[in-house]
Amino acid sequence: MIRTVRENINAAYDLHDMNVISLEANGNDLIMRTQSGMIKIMPPSSPIPSDQVDGYVEFHEVDWDFCFVYLLEHNGNIGKFKGEKLMLSDFIKKYPVFGFSVMDTAYGYNMTKYSGYLTSQRKFYECFIEIYHKGDMVFVEE
Repeated sequence: MIRTVRENINAAYDLHDMNVISLEANGNDLIMRTQSGMIKIMPPSSPIPSDQVDGYVEFHEVDWDFCFVYLLEHNGNIGKFKGEKLMLSDFIKKYPVFGFSVMDTAYGYNMTKYSGYLTSQRKFYECFIEIYHKGDMVFVEE
């Protein structure tokens, strides 16, 4: 019997509880900026705790045909809901001003997914953002 354990993807930075304030498309690249930077994750053996730093995230070679935003009308944790699925490129045009509080991040093969809560135009949504990128995801510390 062969047993193989899938390694968790451990990023050097985290966006949990950060407030994303802009998604900027630049050709096939995407820049995601937060209100207050990102959390730098220190190695577990480090005596220094994690630290908040200024910075942003770049996604390279984004395949816009497979990037989506799901907006669910807030209804609590369970039950029926109404919502909308948008192409990420359409979301960027429709919602130039927003705040997206990141609650969870998932990394997969050429895919980064964020879930959290979005406020825009005096409305509150549960939100999921899927970014399909063939290139690198780069954390840029300023």
